[in-house]
Amino acid sequence: MARRIIIIGAGQAGRRCAETLRELDSTAEIMIFGAEAHLPYDRPPLSKAVLLGKDPGTALFVRPVEFYADQRIALYLDEAVTRVAPVEKRVETARGRSLTYDALVVATGAKARHLVMPGADDPRVMLLRNLDDALALRARLVEKPRLAVIGGGLIGLEVAASAQQLGCAVNVLEAGERLMARGLPASISARMAALHQQHGVRLHLGARLDRIESNAQELTLYLADECLAVDLVLVGIGAAPETTLAEAAGLAVADGIITDRAGRTSQPDIYAAGEVARFPHPLSTETSTRQESWQVAQQQPVSVAHAIMGQDRPYDDIPWHWTDQYDCNLQVLGEPSDAIHQIERAEGERLTLLACDSDGRLCGAVLINNGRDATPCRRMIASGKVFDMAVLADTARPLRSFL
Repeated sequence: MARRIIIIGAGQAGRRCAETLRELDSTAEIMIFGAEAHLPYDRPPLSKAVLLGKDPGTALFVRPVEFYADQRIALYLDEAVTRVAPVEKRVETARGRSLTYDALVVATGAKARHLVMPGADDPRVMLLRNLDDALALRARLVEKPRLAVIGGGLIGLEVAASAQQLGCAVNVLEAGERLMARGLPASISARMAALHQQHGVRLHLGARLDRIESNAQELTLYLADECLAVDLVLVGIGAAPETTLAEAAGLAVADGIITDRAGRTSQPDIYAAGEVARFPHPLSTETSTRQESWQVAQQQPVSVAHAIMGQDRPYDDIPWHWTDQYDCNLQVLGEPSDAIHQIERAEGERLTLLACDSDGRLCGAVLINNGRDATPCRRMIASGKVFDMAVLADTARPLRSFL
C-alpha cells in the first residue's frame, strides 16, 4: 500500500518538498493543504515586482496547476489544517476532513509581526506577507500617498524603494541606530542609508513611535520628538514562525519548530520544512538556527524529503539572501555580522566585503552589484581555510584564485 504523506503549508517549502518526494517515490500519495486560495508561489517578488506593477502576480507561481495533476500531487487550497494528532497520526482540516498519514511535513512558514499600540488597528496600517497583501498595498501605492514604513529591515526597505519609484513621499522609521542591523556590518548599513537618502527617502533612526492617531483625511504618527502626517503606514517589523499548530500537537518549539539537521521534529514521522524550522547548522555559533530566506524554503525541504525516504541528507548550505533596492543588488553570504576583521574589495560601483574571524577564516561576505563573487565566496566560507588578509585585500587577485 502506498505511503500517504501530508504537507501542511502550500508555500514554496511545501511545494519544493512535494516535488522532491515525487522524484524519490513514484507511488506515494502526496497531499498539500494550504490556508491561502493561491497555488504555491515565491514570495521575494511581492515587495518588488508585484508592487511596481512589473508582475501582476502570475509569474510568482513556479508551477502551473497542470504540474500538480501530472505529478499526482493533490492540492487542497483555501483549506487550513486545524489539528494534528501525533499519536493517532491524523490531521483535521477546516472543511471537516480527517485523514491519517504515514509522514507529516509542517511547512507553515512565518507570519508578519503586528504593530501593537494605540491606532495600529486602522485599515490604513498595512502588512506585507502574502500575495493578497501585496496586491492591496499596490492598489494604495499607485495613488502616490505619503507613506510611513515602520522598520528598516529588508522588507521595509524594499517597500520603501518600490514606493519611492512609484512617486510616493516615503519616511522610514527604524527603532535601531542603523538599517538592516541584524545581518549587515555597520559600513554596509551606512551605504544603504545613503542610497535611500539619495532617492529622497527620509530616514528616522532611533525612532520611538508612541501612538497613531487618525481621522478621515490622514494618520498622525507621534514620535518622541516629532509628529508625522501620512496617508498610509506599512509595518515591516519582522516575522514570527507560525508554530500554533505545532505547539498544540506537542512538538518541541522555541522560536521555530525544533528539528535535527534533516528536519525531524520531536514527534515520530513529523518533519518541519522551510523558515518555520529551527535546526543545527555547522556554521552557526548557536546550538540551532532558524533562517528566513528563499534559499532555506527552496533547499532545506529537499533534505526533509530525503529523510522521509530514509536517505539522510542533512541541510548545511551556506546561508544566503539578497535584496534588490533601486539599482542596487545586495547579497549576503554566511554570517558577516560576526566578523572580527572586514576587508573591502571595491571596483567602481562594485563592492565585495569579506568578513573574517580572528584566525583569518572567512565567515561571511557582502556583495554590492557584484554577484560574480558569490560562488567563490561561498566556497571560501565552506572551506574553513585560513587566509592571509593582506593578500585578500589585493583586488588584482580575483577571488577564484584563492580556491
